[in-house]
Amino acid sequence: MLRTKQLGSYEIISKLARGMTDVYLAFDTKYNRHAVLKIVEESRDPLTQLILEAERRGAKIQKQLHEVDSRVIEIYEYGDLDGYFFISMQYIEGRTVAEILKQESRIESGRAATFAIEILSQLGKLHAFHADVDGQRRAVIHGDIKPSNIQIGSNDEVRLLDFGIAKVLTFTHSRTHLNLGSPAYCSPERLSRGQVDRHSDLWAVGATLYEMVAGLPPYQAQDTRKLEQLIQSRRPPRALPDNCPRVLKAILNKALAGDLHQRYVSAAAFENDLRLFQQQRPTVAETEQRTSWKTNPTVEKPRLKIIPERISSMADTVRRSVVRLKPARSAQIVPTLRILVALCWGLLAGLVVCVPIGYYYRFTRESRTLSGPLDYTRRNIASIDGDWYLFQKLQKRDAFLGGASPAKTLSAHLRGGLIQAADEIVNRYRNSSDPDIQHFDWQKAVACLRHALETEPGDHAIQGKLALCIGYVNLVRANTEPSGDRLAAVQTAQANFNEAVSLLSGAPDPHLALARIYIYNFKNIGKGAAELHEAQRLGFQLGPREMEQQADGYRFRASVELGEARTYRGKSRENEERYLRLAQRDFERARQLYEPIVGFSDASVGLRQVDDDDRARKQLDDSLKRPRRRLHLRARRWQ
Repeated sequence: MLRTKQLGSYEIISKLARGMTDVYLAFDTKYNRHAVLKIVEESRDPLTQLILEAERRGAKIQKQLHEVDSRVIEIYEYGDLDGYFFISMQYIEGRTVAEILKQESRIESGRAATFAIEILSQLGKLHAFHADVDGQRRAVIHGDIKPSNIQIGSNDEVRLLDFGIAKVLTFTHSRTHLNLGSPAYCSPERLSRGQVDRHSDLWAVGATLYEMVAGLPPYQAQDTRKLEQLIQSRRPPRALPDNCPRVLKAILNKALAGDLHQRYVSAAAFENDLRLFQQQRPTVAETEQRTSWKTNPTVEKPRLKIIPERISSMADTVRRSVVRLKPARSAQIVPTLRILVALCWGLLAGLVVCVPIGYYYRFTRESRTLSGPLDYTRRNIASIDGDWYLFQKLQKRDAFLGGASPAKTLSAHLRGGLIQAADEIVNRYRNSSDPDIQHFDWQKAVACLRHALETEPGDHAIQGKLALCIGYVNLVRANTEPSGDRLAAVQTAQANFNEAVSLLSGAPDPHLALARIYIYNFKNIGKGAAELHEAQRLGFQLGPREMEQQADGYRFRASVELGEARTYRGKSRENEERYLRLAQRDFERARQLYEPIVGFSDASVGLRQVDDDDRARKQLDDSLKRPRRRLHLRARRWQ
């Protein structure tokens, strides 16, 4: 606990929370702004040292995450001061979900689903992010999602709080034994094995959504030990309120399933089902038949196949019984038995006809979202993944039908929709003049093409498009990597584009991608211009974007040549003159390319740079010529 009202430049205003760390609202007099101050008092005891290590790593991770996703609260600074470790971070007005529940008891189901969607959207980015921790790239999870760690702003904007303690400690320690956090939001496998991964984050979201809707956590007990035993028993939670929509109940049932493999496989899949619920469209959770938490799931399809066999067996038994009866008695019973046999065969015929009809009706109802128009160009990755998971589920369930599986009919239709969405992104880049590759959703294109390739693994066209889009993803990543990792990311992208060239022999797109790499990453205008020429040969019309790329390439090379001329100043007149001539030629090429597109992108800036550098070249050239004239005149006087 802080014993003064001042810590460095921070004036303490009020206390916000107390736990393993103390949290204060403070005013930073140095930068004239409010800040949230998290403080841990230095101590040599093992638990404090563990918390300090975790908070340092957590602050570093959160700082990196904010650069990727602005929804993550910004870390201003962190370090040691006056016997405390402190983290200073952005202060945003709002209430936590725990505070809202305390005041309002419950949150309306639609609003609760909206909060959960935003949490899952942030988790999706978090789980895909690899932070630099101690010089190593490590996958990141949150590890401590609960109502008190979710802040809701004045306009219902959602922010996750507290990146640090759980995700670091639970790699090697049990949270329960260290009393670091609330077991009420821990999954069964986390409590039993200390397993902290993205699945434990998704369970915690499910438990938090349950509490928002019901007003209470899904599990409660008299003490922590009994609570852990209750969750680990994998018994279903208490019933949700009657006013909770049926579809949302199904989603929560799936999110909190006792069997890990019955839950949502990713934040995107969970988010997609909640979005479908809000759009009043069929969800994946609705189409699944949840089994009880403790019993082994029963496979229904084989049981349906056994029913006709049992009825036939019953009919045979009846016939044998008739033969064994005495003649007189048999004569009386035979008509009744004939009716019974007829009924059995009628029932068998009904099953033979009705079961397939019912089965196909059920399939048609469950797959209607995949049977209609699939315009994935306007849908996000989570929505696309939701359709893919539904297709996989139907395909797996109907696998026993072999070639007669109705899921086979969906494959080509789904593949066509996925390829169309990816093509739209590739074509939009090709046909636009936008020079910024980050403005195009390459991640979505990759997701679509990966799914499409699973339906047709040997399709070279899909493989080539996938290699192209993965290359752009790596090229975008290279712009955000530390300088030491940037070259590796660029080289990976180059390999992806070369693979695309070999698979898409008649397409200009891989050549446009390689031209960008050669010009901007390797500063090789020769190879860049050659790739653009190849794209032209394949039917592509160069636009202002490609003109600017070539102009930039010649400008880069001219600047290098100018630098070389300077290095030979006073050492080799011949080399100095040669490099000045080369620079003059390339500056002129760049100027000719920039001038027609002045006003486009950074062409005006590039042209000014050409003019500035070319003036420097002329000064060098003039100074190189003047001494020769003076020496010539002096020689004439001596004659």
